[in-house]
Parts: sequence; structure tokens; C-alpha cells
Amino acid sequence: MPLNAQLTEADVVREISYVPMKDGTRIAYISYHLKSGHYPSVFWYTPYTASFAPFEIAKPFLEAGYAFVGANFPATGCSEGIIDFWMDRKEGVYGAEVVEWIAQQPWSDGNIGMIGNSSGGTVQFFVAAEHPPHLKAIVASGVEDGYEDCWNLGGMHQHDITAGWSLRSEFISQVIGVEGRISAGDTECAAIRGSDRQVVKRQFFDETRKHPLKDEWWDSIYLARDEVAGKVTIPAMLIAAWQDGAGGAVRESARVFTQLMPNVKHKKLVLMNGDHSIGTIGPASYGLVDDERMKFLDRWVKGIENGIEHELPVTVYWDVCQPDGDPKKSVAGWVTRHKTWPEPKVERSPYYLTADARICSDKPGASQNEGSRAYLYPAGSELYGSNQQFAIQPYKEGVLNYRTAIADSDMTLLGNPEITLYLSIDHGDDADLELTLKDVDPEGNILFLQSGLLRASLRGIDDERTYTDEIVQSFRKFEKLVPGEVYEVRMTLLAPIAHVVRQGHSLELTIGAPNPIPHPTSAAFLPAVRP
Repeated sequence: MPLNAQLTEADVVREISYVPMKDGTRIAYISYHLKSGHYPSVFWYTPYTASFAPFEIAKPFLEAGYAFVGANFPATGCSEGIIDFWMDRKEGVYGAEVVEWIAQQPWSDGNIGMIGNSSGGTVQFFVAAEHPPHLKAIVASGVEDGYEDCWNLGGMHQHDITAGWSLRSEFISQVIGVEGRISAGDTECAAIRGSDRQVVKRQFFDETRKHPLKDEWWDSIYLARDEVAGKVTIPAMLIAAWQDGAGGAVRESARVFTQLMPNVKHKKLVLMNGDHSIGTIGPASYGLVDDERMKFLDRWVKGIENGIEHELPVTVYWDVCQPDGDPKKSVAGWVTRHKTWPEPKVERSPYYLTADARICSDKPGASQNEGSRAYLYPAGSELYGSNQQFAIQPYKEGVLNYRTAIADSDMTLLGNPEITLYLSIDHGDDADLELTLKDVDPEGNILFLQSGLLRASLRGIDDERTYTDEIVQSFRKFEKLVPGEVYEVRMTLLAPIAHVVRQGHSLELTIGAPNPIPHPTSAAFLPAVRP
């Protein structure tokens, strides 16, 4: 059958079974492949429903000339496994064994590439770090940092990510896949579920609450370190969206790309505006991402000479929109390509916050209180999880707003601003900071650009990992505040941005308290303890 032919499920073979691991554990999988021939394969590996991936998920890859395999992490779905907690390193070890099993199948040509978003993106680095010989490339989107997801980039516990995510995954997402496999004829899954062959010794939510600082436990499950990302040697593509509210995916992707893949000759970083789902596979993924991913797989898994290795390694899509609300139709206003990240040609200019609520380039005077303003903590927050929430004005005494003068020409922003605040509290020993950067048009309409979060007692900086585009907090110890003392707090936003402030528009920065209300793309935060 020729490539790009429209396939139906009747044209392919679907297999639902289990891959045996060296230690006897069996990993649940589903595979799709054409009825004859040998094909390169894509491997989707998640803790959700990957082992019962529907034909619609596999179809684009099948039509592009690949076989498709989906498998569940150990101790999730119908997969066996005895693990200490989710994020156990066995995920990488077993994933590497599945890769080698795929390579031995009669329909495989021995070349495998990994795909996936969020957990399915992050795990690829743990698999690649095991160096399975037949894994030729990874394409990871929405990659996440364990600590910075669960305690946020600012050190505040995200109970919706830890409790909500783990409960939804265990009792909703996994169950959908389990029920699907059983209805499709899997006669073993029901006996595996809840048996001594599928054991999670400690709940992930409980473990995260035991570790409010970034300690050795968090280090052991962390992607961005020499023992994981630093061991990857195969071609790797990272895809991320500026407004990914589920975690610091852009920040993490940029960090890994810039600092932690010294042994990867062919690496790419693809950035655009959008949310956590831009890089998923299936109907919710952006068409732009589908194209980038397939081109990378075709070059490094299939071996097609398509010239991608001659492109600059960083691609930024600007002003991405979805005509008719269809992500498959996503288009960019324009595209820029860069040799490295951050872009060294970006000019960084100092701006100052003034007592009359302006953001200006003129440095305030030397008076001790020049530019000082106060707000009531934690009475105000911007609810930026959705357009409906964002339209609600925060309690004005609980936030401070600062605005630039109206732009007399377009101003292009690319990267992450560094923000230095001089902070004092009048009682208690801590405070949580939330910054919101917005674009305001001549009619007063507000466009959310990015947020920043930090618990003031965790302001300590990791000098070794801090670089031009990111102030990296160490999160290793609490440094409590003393009322009346003035503290310097240096931070960056949750992620960089690419945005043009049009002529006639202004930038606005809001300082207030974090949003306490959970919403779909950005979790609620437990506030700092205050007397």
C-alpha cells in the first residue's frame, strides 16, 4: 500500500497483549501495523491509556509508513509492576526493554522513535538514558520537572497537580484504558488489577508532601540532570508552549536543550504560544507540531534525507492561532529560526517600577521609599486559568498594577525577563508572590502573556544552573522573613515568551497573591503559612 493512503482499521493488524520484562514483569501494550512488510516504529509510553490507544491515534503514523506501539508504565493500566511510587526509575528501564522487544517483531525493521506529551514526553529521557540500541530518536513535548510541577516553580504546593492528577489518572484515565482492553478481549487484565503483580508501595501525593524542599528524593526522579538528560546521545526534539499552565514545560525544555544535552549532535527546540496539549498526539495536537514531529522522525528513524539536519536548531512560531477552533489548522503569523537559546541578539534593557504605577526606563531617585507601594496580602489574585476567569477583576487593594507608556512603535519580546523586587512584610514570616505580565490594547482589552510565582522564603538562587534566560531557585532551604526588613527577591517568569507589543498597546505587570482556585490548565496553590 502506498504511503499517505487513507487507511481504515480493516487495513491493519491490531495486537493487544503483554511484553515480558527480564525480571518477569509484563507490560501491557497495543500495536498496529500493516498486514505485510517491515516498518520503522513509533512508541508511545504513558501511565494513562497508551496500551489501548485507539486506531485514530495510530492512523497518521501508519499512513506515514510506521508501525505504532502504545504501552503503559509499570503498575498502571493493565501493566504489571511492583514500584515504590509513580516516577520510579523502572519506567525508564522497562521502557528500554519494550523498545528492544519492538525491534525483534516480524513487522519491525529495527528502527524505533518515541513520541509523547507530558508524562509521555518526560519518560523518553529516562528511556533514552538506558541507551537501548534500537531507539533512534525521541520527540518529547510538555516535559516536566517533578518538584517544579508539584511544588510549582515558586515552591508552593500544587494540590491539584499532585492529588487531582494522581486521582484522575488512577480512577479515570487508567480505567478507560483498562475497560477498553477488557472489552476488546484481554482476559488477563482483571486478574492483574489490584493483585500482588501490580503494586504501588507509596502514593505519589503523600510522597510529595513529605518533601517540600528540593532534596535528594526529588533529585532521584528529576529529568534535568547529568544522570538522565545528560546521558542522552540520540537525536532529540523538544516541543513546548509558552502558556503551558500544567508545569514549566517551556522552562524545562529550554533548560534541558541549553544545558544538559552535550552529547546530542542533532537536537531541536520548537516553541510557540499555546497550552499543555499542543504536542499531544491525536485530535488535540497542533498541526504545526504534527508536521515538525513527523519531519524529525522521518529523518532520524526512517532515514529520509529531508535536510532537517541543516536547519538552525531552534524554531519559534509567533502568533499561532487556530482557525475555526481546530488545532489541526493551526497557523503561525511568522516563524523565526535561531542558532541557540536564548537568542544572543536580544537586547536586555532595564525598566523600573515607580510609585505612580508606571514601568519606565528612568531610574527612580535615591530616596529610601522612592517607588515603594503596598498591597494587602493575600487578598488579591488574577484568575488567569481561562478567559472567563481572567475577566474577573481582582480586589484592587490586594494587587499592584504597573503599566508602560503606550508604545509608539511595535516592540518584539523574545525570552524571559529577570525581575528584581525589594520586598518587606509587616507581620508573619513568609509571603507568596504572583506576577502576571499582560498586553493591554487601546480599548483596554487584556491579553495574558505569562505569570511568575515564588514563595519568598525560597528565594535562594542556584548560581550554577542560573543562566541568561532564567533565574533558577535552589529550593534547598527556607529563609524566613522578618517583618520590617527589606529583602531582595530575584526571579524570572514561569517561562519565556515570544510576543509583539503592537503600536498603541502597553505592557502591564501585576503583583499579588497566587490564585487559590483550581482550574483546568493551572493548579491551585496552597498559600504560605501566616499567623
